[in-house]
Amino acid sequence: MRFKERNKKILTLLIFFLTISSGSCVEASSRSHISKSKIIPAEVSFYEQVLPSLAGKSVVLVTNPSGIGRHPEKILKEFKDKKVKIKHLIGLEHGFLGLEEDFSKSPVTMDETFQLPIYHIYKVKNSEIPAILKGADAVVFDVVDMGMRCYTYLSVLKRLMDNLPDPNTKFILLDHPNPALYLGARGEGIQKKFLNFAGEFPSLFFTGMTLGEAAAFYNGEYLGGKVKLDIISPENLKRGFDWDREGIPWSTPSPNLPMLDSARNYLGLVLLEGVNVSVGRGTQAPFVYFGAPWMNEPEEIISELNEDSKGDYYYQSVFFKPTFGPFKGEICRGLRLTVVNRKYDPIRMAYNLTSIMKKKYKDFKWRQYADGSHNIDFLWGTEKFRESVDAGKTYEEFKASYAESESSTNKLIQKYLIY
Repeated sequence: MRFKERNKKILTLLIFFLTISSGSCVEASSRSHISKSKIIPAEVSFYEQVLPSLAGKSVVLVTNPSGIGRHPEKILKEFKDKKVKIKHLIGLEHGFLGLEEDFSKSPVTMDETFQLPIYHIYKVKNSEIPAILKGADAVVFDVVDMGMRCYTYLSVLKRLMDNLPDPNTKFILLDHPNPALYLGARGEGIQKKFLNFAGEFPSLFFTGMTLGEAAAFYNGEYLGGKVKLDIISPENLKRGFDWDREGIPWSTPSPNLPMLDSARNYLGLVLLEGVNVSVGRGTQAPFVYFGAPWMNEPEEIISELNEDSKGDYYYQSVFFKPTFGPFKGEICRGLRLTVVNRKYDPIRMAYNLTSIMKKKYKDFKWRQYADGSHNIDFLWGTEKFRESVDAGKTYEEFKASYAESESSTNKLIQKYLIY
């Protein structure tokens, strides 16, 4: 009897340790090393094949550290070796080094690394862009995008494509995956009265496309194919990729998206920029922390929010003090968002979160501009998000109001999808 009991205990312990060991292996393999990635970035083909074909040509360069701009010394060396002249640079929202929190106050500055002019498109009139691009044999465009209309790199792409003065100028775009690709085209289109630099591209809130696919779509549907577009695709990229398990490194496209977790959270929390809270800009956890000095006792809404999450994400209470942006230097109470399901619904999360916060806090307000218009309407593209929350509509009711547009848009973009 003792022998049987001892064997039973040994068997139980063996199963326990095998389970722990197996679990550890699964956990360890959830994020792959870059050396195991089968996806070859577009920049490899660019330097090996495309750049040599530009010998003796003049180019305008648009990049930052999320693209080839993370290695400016290599750009200088390779372009010089291949006898390719950089005419000047185009500045994106966060500057060439991707470190600037605020827009440049000047339309043109001198870049210290390249000793070349850098033109900040958001400060330049559209009518002035053709003169900036004049004389270039090619525009080289390489940044990581978020797959969202409100992310301003898409607006820069559109403005450059709109204003190419010479139909023979090549537009060379190095493509990348983006964190929102799994969603497809989602949300609403933007109404004319809400067009702005953070909402200019003719797409739904989520484009459903990579930047290269978006460029092909815009060229085909709006420009009659007039742009000589050359999309350099990452090799072996498939639409259903898993960012972590494919071993794709995260390259920071802007200072408030330092990690992939921040980027995933951004997909939904960006809509809180239409509310009088801080979204963690100026903290160690942008788009992870959010809150305000008035957001007292946040624990009271945590259980409701976590129950609503369906296990896709969860919230914890947190204190933080932003160093810039809303509530700079003030102690804020709020929440920390952790996404568990990498393919969660960010619109549902943002809508229900906003609705619950509005119901709970009397100090909740929609952020407004001086003329009385609402920031959230410019972000979302219509008044519908704000008006639906104010009317107490469920997410399902809100979603149904634009379901037909989502369906037709996803059909429209199919012919432009590469991956």
